[in-house]
Amino acid sequence: MQAFADYHRTIIGYHGTLRDTALKIVSGENEFKYSKNDDDWLGHGVYFWEYAPKQALQWANKRYKKQKRPVAVLGAMIRLGRCFDLLDPTNAKTLKRFNKKLVADMNTEQLKIPTNVRAHKRLDCLTLNAFYEAVDNNSEPDDSVDTCRAVYVPTQTQDRLWEQSWLYQDTHIQLCVRNTACILGVWMVHSIEETD
Repeated sequence: MQAFADYHRTIIGYHGTLRDTALKIVSGENEFKYSKNDDDWLGHGVYFWEYAPKQALQWANKRYKKQKRPVAVLGAMIRLGRCFDLLDPTNAKTLKRFNKKLVADMNTEQLKIPTNVRAHKRLDCLTLNAFYEAVDNNSEPDDSVDTCRAVYVPTQTQDRLWEQSWLYQDTHIQLCVRNTACILGVWMVHSIEETD
């Protein structure tokens, strides 16, 4: 298992949530809550849109629409630290090999292998969480993965900007923060308007 070098890079990430939750986080009353759904595509952690406040607002409005409660967007300065960056082809190949072995081992043990269906990325979640655990178990304590980042590209034809384009509406870089000590500062973002 490889150790991850510190990226020595800081980015701005945006997190959509309920307004009252956002205020409690900014005031220090609450901390960010780890997402631990079985279909979190980058595994368990706190999710941010890298340099994309409108994406965070759009997600929050969709997520909390039925609750009819006000939403907000938090900005955060995030030090990537030891980042499993899936934009790096070496990391993507490492994860592909890891998934292949994980699935083979599960087949051997006759365990049910979760599947990815539409927005529910259960196999992705299982693979990344198992990968993080393997890194933690085979590394020095300070060599665990702090963050993971990847590009989200919609796959539906109607999301293309025009026919046969490789440009898509709602493409973004998402960041999963596993070590919340990497979140250096948080603030409320004001005056964001969703685009049609």
